[in-house]
Amino acid sequence: MKFAIVINTYIRVNENLVDNFDHPTPLNEFEQKNTLYKTIKSINNLNMDENDELNVYIFSIAAHENTSHDDEIKEKTEKILKKLKFKYYLYTNTDIKKYREKYNSNFFSTKGYSEIRNLGFIFPTMNNEDIIIQIDDDELLRKNYILKAKEILTKNLDKYLITAPYEKNGTIRILGKDILKNWRKNESMDKDIIRLSKTNDLKEAIFGFGGNMIIRKEFAQKMFYPLEIPRGEDFALLLASRLIYENGNEYAGIKPKDPIFKTYYSPEKDITIIHEPPYVPSKNFIFYVEKNLKRFILEWLMIKGQNKLKFEDLKKYSIYIYEMIGYEDFKSKVKKILSELKSKYDVTILEKDIFDYFDEHSKINRFEEYKKKQKEYIDLLRIL
Repeated sequence: MKFAIVINTYIRVNENLVDNFDHPTPLNEFEQKNTLYKTIKSINNLNMDENDELNVYIFSIAAHENTSHDDEIKEKTEKILKKLKFKYYLYTNTDIKKYREKYNSNFFSTKGYSEIRNLGFIFPTMNNEDIIIQIDDDELLRKNYILKAKEILTKNLDKYLITAPYEKNGTIRILGKDILKNWRKNESMDKDIIRLSKTNDLKEAIFGFGGNMIIRKEFAQKMFYPLEIPRGEDFALLLASRLIYENGNEYAGIKPKDPIFKTYYSPEKDITIIHEPPYVPSKNFIFYVEKNLKRFILEWLMIKGQNKLKFEDLKKYSIYIYEMIGYEDFKSKVKKILSELKSKYDVTILEKDIFDYFDEHSKINRFEEYKKKQKEYIDLLRIL
């Protein structure tokens, strides 16, 4: 098997701008604060079957699509990658811009999380990798990760995407306390973790983390992360895949109920990633709420744009997703969240921003738009 490990590392190059990424590494402190070196060390320690191959793809991306520091970013990143014992491919904003111009395609973009994750599908697929493993630069792989992933895939030839947990501070549980009673984000995620991790067998689910996904190339050739998702692109992909499974896509010649679009969760210890983020993204809570409400608006609109998957159906695949967006009247749910938030913070600006965002994105059928873009994506990969 040909395995590809894809690592995204985000770089802050302008201290005066608000970054779209949770915890980018400051370029001027890269040597002191980067976490990539530990990730690379864990990859070097991986056990593999001697006939298998592993290539590593690193997207070292400056925030705001800035290209002015790319030579320095590449130089600093390569100092770490020189210790990698596997072949690697390194990309910066400048490299992606060249591909965008060459192929005249906006899928070559580093605008945000989703766009960069899509690059992690596109480039390994171009090199005909069999299996793509997407992680981030603050994660450590256990030494038998590849062996266990191969074992699961070999036993489940009809499974195309498998997610697995993060372990942080010695547990896979999501134990953070929810600040808002009307927004039980941590509690609902923890319920999914408990439910899905009771036994080691694969469970069909819309639950997983973008920093720990195992994907067959056949999936990567047909599915892409929904664009412009401010965070939570992992769940956006899993939900979009479920919607394509239920509805099909007439533009791309995809029939409903194609098993390639089902997604699964595995709690196996060997593929549970050790997560060591430099700090918690919810530190700025208002910023955190804003990004999450916007992503949930976009995901809710995806469901509203079709009629095969009902909101009630979400319960079967993710308590978390159901708790976050499982409402016919989602605007009323958002109002409740913001109303409770008012007792703790000044949300005047946030409230207007969120409802303007809601109204603006409600003008289009987001699922129909996704299906058309899916055809464009599939056509692009055929010519690469």
